[in-house]
Amino acid sequence: MQMQPNKWPLVPGGSAIPGSGSGHGNGGAGGAKNPRQLSGYQSRRPLALATFNAQTLRTDEKLAELEEELSRLRWDIVGLCEVRREGEDTMILKSGNLLYFREGEQLSQGGVGFIVHKSLINSVVQIESVSPRVAYLILRITKRYSLKVIQVYAPTSKYPDEDVETMYEDISRAMHSSRTHFTVVIGDFNAKLGKRSDNELKVGQFGYGERNARGQLLAGFMEKEGFFMMNSFFRKPKQRKWTWLHPNGVIKNEIDFILSTKRHIFNDVSVINAVKTGSDHRMVRGTLNLRIKLERWRLMKSTLRPAPIQLQNPESFQLELQNRFECLGDCENVDDYNDRFVEIV
Repeated sequence: MQMQPNKWPLVPGGSAIPGSGSGHGNGGAGGAKNPRQLSGYQSRRPLALATFNAQTLRTDEKLAELEEELSRLRWDIVGLCEVRREGEDTMILKSGNLLYFREGEQLSQGGVGFIVHKSLINSVVQIESVSPRVAYLILRITKRYSLKVIQVYAPTSKYPDEDVETMYEDISRAMHSSRTHFTVVIGDFNAKLGKRSDNELKVGQFGYGERNARGQLLAGFMEKEGFFMMNSFFRKPKQRKWTWLHPNGVIKNEIDFILSTKRHIFNDVSVINAVKTGSDHRMVRGTLNLRIKLERWRLMKSTLRPAPIQLQNPESFQLELQNRFECLGDCENVDDYNDRFVEIV
């Protein structure tokens, strides 16, 4: 498949030093803002966010095959595992969609990336890779609200636990590298999370299979960073839960997940069986309904509601509240006042 010349400026690359930031020094994607960014994605409709281990997109023919399969689905952003393309780059495909990829730790193996629907290109303000296994993009929703999507490809069972722990550290780096109101982590975690235990709140009641040791590491990471495993909060038939088929054709596991810091933004998470590109993984797609007015109300409610201990000492609480808003007296105009008020809240 032939690629069009870039008519849209590449998102400038990260550091050219291997292993630092966006890594490979060929002008990849990372860090800077898109100069053509206008008003951002307008959330008038649900956002379809998917993850797929393609096993290989090394050739243009395989990439064209995937785009043909996607043309039959509703999608906005697809996170990719095992891209297996060399180097790191951002390009506009002949279809008009945006492709970002970074190669894996070994040549022609692994790697992560994204395909972004052409209708959302001008809303992407940043794409960057933290490591060969972790990359993220930031999608502008409105002037004040953004969505960060982190794509992950976890080490398989042949790698030591230390490599898995390093990957989770990379996810945390991606998560905290810049602040966004919404954060979603997607990808192939090569871990079986299974059903929740009695005291777990981050895993829903519709998990699949039994948890293994790597699944326990994932559960610990979710608890630490405050992620919900969204696959497990939606009831589906068993045949619509598994995401990976063992080479023996019998064993089926759920190892591809969608995690979110905000459970309420998802309307659904489903396994898509219609994508036929020769991979032994199935696509997982989540539907997000980002209602900004509701988020503002939630933010105000959670921030301004006094804690019980504050109610026990009302004079101290009033003083703290007065000090918090004291800086508003220095505002010179309405815009300055608004910006400072939002920052305080």
